Amino acid sequence: MKKVFLTATPPTPNGDLHLGHLSGPYVGADVYTRYLKMHNIAAYYLSGADDHQSYVPWKSKQLNVTPRYVANKFGNAILETLESANVRMDAFIRPETSKYHIKFVQEFFQKLYQEGKLIEKETPCSYDETHDRYLHEAYIRGKCPHCGAECDGNACEQCGRPNDCVDMISAVSKFSNHPPTTRIFKRLYFPLSKYEKELRKFYGSVKMGSHLTALCEKMLEDGLPDIPVTHISDWGIPVPVPGYEEQRIYVWFEMAPGYLAATQELNAMIQASSDVKSLWQEDNTEIIQFFGFDNGYYHAVLFPALFLAYNPEIRLPTAFVTNEFYRLEGLKFSTSRNHAIWGRDLLQKFSPDIVRFYLCYSRPETFMTNFVLSDFESFVRSELIERWQSWLQELSHKLVKLYGGKAPDLGSWHHRHHQFYQQIKQFVDAADTAYQAENFSPQKITRTLCELVRISHSFGREESHLISMASRQDEIKASISLELLAAKMLAILSQPIMPEFSINLWKKLGYQISIQWEENFSFIPTHQAINELENLFASR
Repeated sequence: MKKVFLTATPPTPNGDLHLGHLSGPYVGADVYTRYLKMHNIAAYYLSGADDHQSYVPWKSKQLNVTPRYVANKFGNAILETLESANVRMDAFIRPETSKYHIKFVQEFFQKLYQEGKLIEKETPCSYDETHDRYLHEAYIRGKCPHCGAECDGNACEQCGRPNDCVDMISAVSKFSNHPPTTRIFKRLYFPLSKYEKELRKFYGSVKMGSHLTALCEKMLEDGLPDIPVTHISDWGIPVPVPGYEEQRIYVWFEMAPGYLAATQELNAMIQASSDVKSLWQEDNTEIIQFFGFDNGYYHAVLFPALFLAYNPEIRLPTAFVTNEFYRLEGLKFSTSRNHAIWGRDLLQKFSPDIVRFYLCYSRPETFMTNFVLSDFESFVRSELIERWQSWLQELSHKLVKLYGGKAPDLGSWHHRHHQFYQQIKQFVDAADTAYQAENFSPQKITRTLCELVRISHSFGREESHLISMASRQDEIKASISLELLAAKMLAILSQPIMPEFSINLWKKLGYQISIQWEENFSFIPTHQAINELENLFASR
């Protein structure tokens, strides 16, 4: 049986999830997982808390608490927000409590070291002499040596490329707000360039967007760098190599074996017999990864190379699904600057279906998009309430008045019925295409659903003019049967995005069986009782 593992970049527990987080990989991967499960595919959604990011101890410094307190507090908050948003992960790994994570990461690291795939180098490193601190990631700020944008250490969110901190332009320590000095430290590096040939071959098969493709090709063109995979720190997983007791495994190195460990944890949860190595090597296994473009280098360059170094038989991802930044009233969402609308706050006022739908509708798929609260509220009112709900209520009233609340037979079709039927088929095909990993576009899906409702509403109102004509009653039966078909397909097509609305509509249409995708869709059976199609959007 085919198995699909879907991953979403583990969120950093230095704050709760804001709408920018939700609009990207977390809702996106949930939507795709639900779509696969509607096709009876064994799909498993994996993520976890990225506890060992340097942003966790940096947050703890600001709050005057321990890093572990921060990781636990916000890790719990993240899980609560995901649950409130109806994001259902099959495994969400907490490194501190996982039976497998730390052990597997260290074994993975040790194997690469023992096989000579990690190299030892003494290199200049950024250092804050005033505070006696080695600087990396969250602790240093400057300009990217590749694109000149403002960025933190080790990677640039704007262009997606890595840096080594000492090559940053106009860098300053966040501890002292002064330019750092340099000190020589011995660290372990992973030489990416050794895997250039395999990566080029991989890029010929994996499905990914143009922005990520350009990043990968630019890095290949400029020559792949050696990446430091250990840092001087007291936060993170200890380096399992003698002489490196004061260093920790680079958190982005940790994430690659972390995905494998998450699969092992899932295996234990579902009581499967396969081990993690065979799971990621089986021919019937497919891996699809969801992440923001700012994490593109890690997932598309570093992780595949690490997997190749660890075991060339591991199946690499078949598709990367990325998103760009989601802006809040023109500025980037930012946990550290508290420029955000927190997911839990919006979800306390609006149902998860409504929030999920709008985040999909405005999802930053190929370019940055913008969230404005007044636009969101206006959209909900004008599109979902005044159009969707109005159409379904009007259809419900016609059913009660004409047929006692039961589905009529298919009646007599004319050219306009055939035309509307073909339109319904086109909407189904368009949505199905947009749900595919290689074309994944919640923007297109939500717009297709809106257009399906608009066309159906228009068709229903136009046909209503014939209701009073005795000679046209067979045509009215055909029209209402087609409207019911459109409503049924709306329930099916919307299920991955709006699961509660979908199931509510499905049951009101008289179905007791579970909702599944229909390749060859069928009309609602004649005389099937239809409940009143009202109050379909759950309120808070």
